[in-house]
Amino acid sequence: MMFCEKLLQLRREKGYSQEQLAELLNVSRQSVSKWEAGATMPELEKLVAISDIFGVSVDYLVRTNTTEKEQLKTVVTTSDNTAVMEQLSEIKHYIKKRSGFEYKSKTQVLGLPLVHIKFSNDYGRLAVARGILAIGNVAVGVISFGAISVGLLALGGISLGLLLALGALAFGGIAWGGVGIGVVAIGGVAFGLYAGGGVAVAGELAVGGVALGKTAIGHEVSGTYTLISHSATGEQIESFILRHYPDIWEPILRLLKTLAG
Repeated sequence: MMFCEKLLQLRREKGYSQEQLAELLNVSRQSVSKWEAGATMPELEKLVAISDIFGVSVDYLVRTNTTEKEQLKTVVTTSDNTAVMEQLSEIKHYIKKRSGFEYKSKTQVLGLPLVHIKFSNDYGRLAVARGILAIGNVAVGVISFGAISVGLLALGGISLGLLLALGALAFGGIAWGGVGIGVVAIGGVAFGLYAGGGVAVAGELAVGGVALGKTAIGHEVSGTYTLISHSATGEQIESFILRHYPDIWEPILRLLKTLAG
């Protein structure tokens, strides 16, 4: 039996509700629910508290190969300290392993798994997911989702996308984020060939509250060609952009026009 199954069984045998057990352990009912669902594992001190409440050993709780006869809690004397420390070390290692999650599909494309998901709560080591679709603390793939993500399409806290990047800090062909840096950049602060945002700095066309570029549209502007946006209609903004960039890609035109409006 897994820990989650044992906890559910022990709680029901004692007649406790999840709320009652949570109160005894000084945790939320949601924490107990997640333990019983197998979504998370309790910390070591909570495991010890659970063993005290139900009169079983911590070893019985965390190991899947213990028998019913091994449920009863062992009384440890001071001469057993070394053995106890070794057991605690094993338990910590087990909990550490359980704190992470990894899934890797057997199907591969170009030597990479089609899907690789890898998360870890051990922040001393980076959990890197690599696949066509990569999801993890750090994700590298064609499509990637992670705290740090790198890919053709990347979404994350920090994202680097060859085609599209979305994140608090985004770098990409098209970058959209709190800070966006790319060929086309959108963000609170945006730097790019074409840039739109609260503060937009562009090699060509900048649109924003503060816009700096060869061509600039905004409330405060600096550039060779400028347009104050609050005094212009949508049609005037579109005409101004097309006058200087007649071959601009239609989606970019619509996006920048919307930001300038």
